Amino acid sequence: MTTFSRRHLFLGSAATSLALALSACSSDSHLQESAQNLASALTNLDISGIQFANRDAAQAQKSLEHASYNMTGAEPTVSVAEVNQGGDSPRAKLHWAWKIPGSPQPWEYDSSVTFTAEGENMTPQWSPTVIHPDVEESAGLLLESKSASRGEILGQDDAAIVTSRPVVQVGIDKTKVSGNEAQQKSARALAELVDIDADAFAKQVKNAGESQFVEAIVLRQEAFNKINQSDIEKIEGFFSTESTRSLAPSADFAPDILGTVSPATSDDIEKSEGKLVSGQMIGHGGLSERFDEHLRGTDGYSIYSVQIKDDGSVDPEQFINRDNPLHQVDVSNGKNLNITLDSAAQSQAVKILEDQDSPSAIVAMRVSTGEILVAANGKASEGFSTALMSQYAPGSTFKIPTSLSLLRKGMKTDSIVNCSESVTVDGQTFKNASTYPADALGEQTLAVAVAQSSNTAFINERDKVTQADLHDAAAALGIGIEADLGVPAFFGTVPTDASEVEHAASMIGQGKILVSPIAMAIVAASAYKGEVVKPVLVKEQQLGETKVSNTSLTQDESKQLKTLMRGVVAEGGLQNLKELTPDTAVGKTGTAEYGNDNPPKTHSWVMAVHEDIAVALVVEDGNLGSITGAPLALEMFQEFKN
Repeated sequence: MTTFSRRHLFLGSAATSLALALSACSSDSHLQESAQNLASALTNLDISGIQFANRDAAQAQKSLEHASYNMTGAEPTVSVAEVNQGGDSPRAKLHWAWKIPGSPQPWEYDSSVTFTAEGENMTPQWSPTVIHPDVEESAGLLLESKSASRGEILGQDDAAIVTSRPVVQVGIDKTKVSGNEAQQKSARALAELVDIDADAFAKQVKNAGESQFVEAIVLRQEAFNKINQSDIEKIEGFFSTESTRSLAPSADFAPDILGTVSPATSDDIEKSEGKLVSGQMIGHGGLSERFDEHLRGTDGYSIYSVQIKDDGSVDPEQFINRDNPLHQVDVSNGKNLNITLDSAAQSQAVKILEDQDSPSAIVAMRVSTGEILVAANGKASEGFSTALMSQYAPGSTFKIPTSLSLLRKGMKTDSIVNCSESVTVDGQTFKNASTYPADALGEQTLAVAVAQSSNTAFINERDKVTQADLHDAAAALGIGIEADLGVPAFFGTVPTDASEVEHAASMIGQGKILVSPIAMAIVAASAYKGEVVKPVLVKEQQLGETKVSNTSLTQDESKQLKTLMRGVVAEGGLQNLKELTPDTAVGKTGTAEYGNDNPPKTHSWVMAVHEDIAVALVVEDGNLGSITGAPLALEMFQEFKN
């Protein structure tokens, strides 16, 4: 008879328990590994390499493809949430997270898969419910995306500026014209008719697939209507389709500020990390890009379990209960963006500048609020934002900041200055304009010097103020402020150091002083109001803080500057503004020489204020400010009166 001690019994029991524990750990490990392999394969939507206990791998793959066939563009990420030995039915819980095209919100849920234990191996059993608990045989998932409506860009009085407008998509349908030679002929004929690069479009048509429609251009409906329809219809393979796009009132309506709304590029899609899809309309440039997410909103989607045909497609006759989706994310439509532009005045400003052969711009702003009502560029600016981003010498318009620096040294509007015929500084001779009146030469008041725009009077006072004094006076009128308009803008620069000649030139707005029309509109408005007028273009959005100079303007200084500027209207180069009612306009003309021509070319400037409207304008290659600029300024002010 065999006997066992208590020690032998204990050791035997412990060994048995350890063996069972090791067996369980081994089983859990195999189950985890098998579940992970399946999850990885499902993430790639390719389970053809997985062995199933109940289904041929090819059959399982076909089942997966059919069930996910209508999840167009969606990408799953599948992970193992937990595993459970569960006696004779080992199971794993799988967590699915589908990335839905165009939506930041994934679709997440859990499904389960049963395994068959074959020795140490754990073999999964295939069922469509592995994809989703509600998907059975002959069923699949259906994704229906819902596009968000893009918000509008609204101007003064909530007038729609960028809104949905009719367009015509024009191109060549290669299925309707056979042979490369004929296709190339059609491409070039269409390119010539719609005024695009013929070589580039012909190459695009050549490289496109034989059954492809190749877009040449998207035209506004009114632009398409102007094309001779009989000419365009003669082009073999021509095809057009009507749709809508978010557009400004016209192609030349503040494109530098508004940007455009057009299909997302491949780069846009790649950078979006799944938020954008091919064909989605997004903002490019300007406010449309800066505030794209605000305007665009987010697309929604619904997912249904539906019966599918043998090829995975949905039977069009099938009733889909859209009141009972598996999952739904509501559309969040884009929000409107409110800006300060006045639609009618902006359009009129473009017309005012249409005859200018060189880059030009007009800026108008409301003195009381800083709202930018107009920021228009002439056609010759060729898309560049002359209104906001140009850098020109301000010429005699800068005599207002220079006058402020002299007032701060104790001068008054009736202080006597020397309007000599010329003045020489370190070998450099400065003269007045050729049209300067002879009766305004000699000893005159500062008011006369400003009204008649004497160069020599200001240069003769150069020793009273330093270059730093000029800088500080300009800053007190808003030059060089830091402001976030929502789009880039240049607010001017005045150097604090200068050579003797450069300082003399700075006194009359030459030298190294640079400004833009928006900068000079701020100067005019600030001089009139008695404090720096902070420019505003976008309302009700988080923008950078506007930072102004510590050298603030006083009301007494403002009063004297307005007196000087009124003299320019009463007796000087802006007398045409006396036509305005009431007759209260103030302003200053400017002519800034540039280049090496003899005589030099000149920028033509005007800055002026009438009632609550400040206007600044420049013509890059113009005549005297009083000749080129003054009539344009009057037209702009008359638009506001109308």
